Amino acid sequence: MVFVIGNIRVERTDRDTFISNMIPLMKHSRAEAGCVTYAFTADPIEADLVVLTERWTDRAALDAHLAGLPAAPQPPKTPAPLARELFIYEGDDGTKL
Repeated sequence: MVFVIGNIRVERTDRDTFISNMIPLMKHSRAEAGCVTYAFTADPIEADLVVLTERWTDRAALDAHLAGLPAAPQPPKTPAPLARELFIYEGDDGTKL
């Protein structure tokens, strides 16, 4: 299993618009082979923080997704992120709680 976890900072007044603009990309990504989870979500405490969570069956699926991003639905240029940190983690399939 491969995970992409990220923090994206936007103007607090733009956060809902930013997330709404990402919905076509989320739908597109979720339909891709190997996508388990793909979501931009609002942090409930920090009004300028958007959390990106992706889960892929394997690195090949993530690599195919990344290679296909130029053909994916493109969100509007605004509101633009102020900052972002994205990390890729590789692990097992986990254990259900």
